[in-house]
Formats: sequence, structure tokens, C-alpha cells
Amino acid sequence: MGRITVVGAGWTRGDLTLNAIEALKHSEIVMLHTDHCGCAEWLDENGISYASLDAMYETCEDFDVHAQAVAEAVLAASEGGDLAYVVADVRDQSVSRLLALADGNERIIAGPATEGALLALVRGEARLVAASEWADFHPAARESCLIRELDSRELAAELKLRLMEAYPEEWDVWLLQGDSQPVSIPLYTLDRGDRFDHRTCVLVPAQREITGLERYDFGHLNEIVRRLCAPDGCPWDRVQTHASLRTCLLEECYEVIDAIDEGDTDHLYDELGDLLMLVALHAEIARRHGEFDISDVTTAVCQKLIGRHTHIYGADLARDEGQVLQLWDSNKMAERGQHTRTEAMRSITRALPAMLRAVKVLKRSADVGLGDRDPQEIQERCETLLRQPWTGEGTEGRLGDLLLAMAGLARCLHIDPEIALNEAVNRFIDRFEAAEREITKNDGAFGDLTEETLRNYWNSVKL
Repeated sequence: MGRITVVGAGWTRGDLTLNAIEALKHSEIVMLHTDHCGCAEWLDENGISYASLDAMYETCEDFDVHAQAVAEAVLAASEGGDLAYVVADVRDQSVSRLLALADGNERIIAGPATEGALLALVRGEARLVAASEWADFHPAARESCLIRELDSRELAAELKLRLMEAYPEEWDVWLLQGDSQPVSIPLYTLDRGDRFDHRTCVLVPAQREITGLERYDFGHLNEIVRRLCAPDGCPWDRVQTHASLRTCLLEECYEVIDAIDEGDTDHLYDELGDLLMLVALHAEIARRHGEFDISDVTTAVCQKLIGRHTHIYGADLARDEGQVLQLWDSNKMAERGQHTRTEAMRSITRALPAMLRAVKVLKRSADVGLGDRDPQEIQERCETLLRQPWTGEGTEGRLGDLLLAMAGLARCLHIDPEIALNEAVNRFIDRFEAAEREITKNDGAFGDLTEETLRNYWNSVKL
């Protein structure tokens, strides 16, 4: 097998470097990714024969298949001697596939970047992306993007929509077509006209003025929070602590739950944003005190998700939701160094609402076979407790036992007792309102009516 030299040749004959020319002259086999380039003209003029792989564009169903097929074709051809594989840009997917298949004795001649004059317009860092990768591309307005090979209007339309998820639609971008000079156009016009081929590139400059954006990402949130907490920032944000935000955090959690119960998606994402803001604020407070920062928070949760989903990121198997939950608990115990079920039970946070904590404790018990599974047995236990006198010593304990039994009944019936109780409270308020309305309509007031009359109004409303 001959040695493979990957030659980055650019789009025009003037892009050929001296190293590229030497490689082309001294290779036994020359293969071009496409002959629509200046290198093909130079080869023809110098009498150097070559093979083009253009036909493979028609036979492959997508870019990934095409890149793999090209790499395999180049590798097979190299069995005939030293081979120069010519691409416009060595970042082409076929090159990385070829390097993965070959034996490691390849030579790379990088050549010029296909973005050409656009590079002179970049300020600071820029992401380099092939237009064909738009589906996996998640732009951020605070960074510039250099996108190459925008070879069709359809691709430009897809890319435009993806870019407008981050950048303002009227944001000025730079378009480079072939040998021409870059021109500035509004982003929303990117897919207009007939200006697309494999040489078309676009530069989307960063939008660093945070007040001028239409959409924001997690990085923007952290940037805003850091600014608010700066010495010259917001007086309220600057003085917050983990403890002072405790009540806010609890309130926002309940507001998220309210939005879920309402079924209002607009309200839900708004409330989730408030909750996420508090997470970012806690992380910024910790960063300022040298405790941790937001990357520690995201690292911790990612490690936790990977470590507990061993049926996804490991060798374990889980065929249904029940097995997933068992695996989660097992991995959680191993992660925390817990060796007994009692340790796992005690680790359930005491800050939870008592009914919710009860359900979680009973579930841990039932998971090892110690727990009620028959609602009828729980009902009989509740009836026994209710028949006991509700005075004297031990009353609080008996009431606690009754509530714990009711939590067990909810668990057996697959009902969330917090939701059930809240809905019952809401029904009570609705009935009270209806009764008050009837009383007011009849020119009465609560204080003017007997208990029996009030009860009649209440029963009427219930019916």
C-alpha cells in the first residue's frame, strides 16, 4: 500500500501552495474530491492525470454515507502506489474518515482555509462549521460563526432558521461567493437569490450587546447574573446569600407546580426561567465566595445522570420503568456509599412536605417486600384508628399513624396525596364561595345564621 498525502488545495489554482504542487507532481495516483476547482485546471495544464470522485455525490444518500464511501475508495486506490487525495479544505468529513481507516502513515498538507477573506473580518473567537452540519449546530449569539460550503438555497434556508434562533433576524452577516469580495447582507435574506455553490461561505459576527438580542441562552443568563452581582451591580442581588434565597427558591418551586397544574405552557417556561435564575444566582454567590461555580453544578448533575443511567451509559439492562427505578435506587445507594435500606430511607430529605416524605419512605420499604399492597387492609387499619378515643395522651401519635396509613393508601392506589389533598382544598374553597354567594343573595351573613341553616346551605351546594 502506498503512502497517502491529503492535499488542501482551496478553490482556485492560486490557492495551491508550493508543498501542494510538489506532492501532486510526485504522487503516482492523484484523486480529487471534486474536479470543480482550480487544482483540476492546474493538473490539466501540467499533464498530470487524476481521478475525480464527483460521481459519488449521486450514489450516496447523505453526507455521512458519502464521506465514508469516499474514504474507503481513496484507501482502496492507495494500494496501487503513493496517492495524493485533493480536497478544498482538509476539514472535509471524508478526510477524518480516511484518517480513521488508514494506518497512521498519512501526510497532511493543510493549504488555505476556504473561508478566505472572511477570516480578516472575524473579531475574537469564531466557531467553524460546515453548512451540512446545521441539524447538529446550536449557535450562540455571543460568538461568531464561520460557515462553509453553503451549496444550495435549501441548505441556506435551513441554516438561516437555525441562526435566527440565536441572532436577530436583521443582523448583518458577511457572504463570500467564490472569488468575489465579502458583502454584508441582513441575516433574513441569506437564502435569497441564486448565489450558492460549494465555495459559498458566510460569517455571522457575534452579537455581544446583550440588550439587543431576541433570544437568550444559558450563557447569557450567567452573564446577566454575574453583572447583577458585581460591585457596581444591583443592590438587591449583591447582598443575597444562600440562606436569604431559601424562601424564594421554595416559592418558585411551588409556582412551577402551579403552572404545571394549570396546563399553561407559556406560564410554565416563564416560571422555570425564574427557578433557573435562582440556580444561577446561587452558583454566582458561591463563586464569589470561592466555594463552587456554575460549571461545578452542571458537572455534578451530568455525572449523576450518567452514573445512574447505567442501562444507557453502561452494561446494565432495564426493559421497563420499574426496572429503571430499581436500577436508579441501586446506583444512587452505591454512589452515596449506603449499605443498608435504612440508610437510604433516612437520606430522604426532611425538608419535603410530610405527606410526600411518607410516600417515599413507604415506597423504599415496599421495594424490599415490607409494605402494604392491599388497599382493603389499609382501610381496616384506618377504621381501627378512627374508633379509638381522640383525647388524652398519644392522640398526636395516633393521628400521625392515621395520616401515615392514608399515605400508604395513596401509594397503593398510585395517587399523589399532595395533589389529591390540594384538589380537595380547592373543592372546599369553591363550595365555600358558592355557599357564601347563596347566603349573600338571600340578604344574610355568616354571623346572622344558625349552625343548622349554615349546614343546609353547605349541603345544598354539595348536591
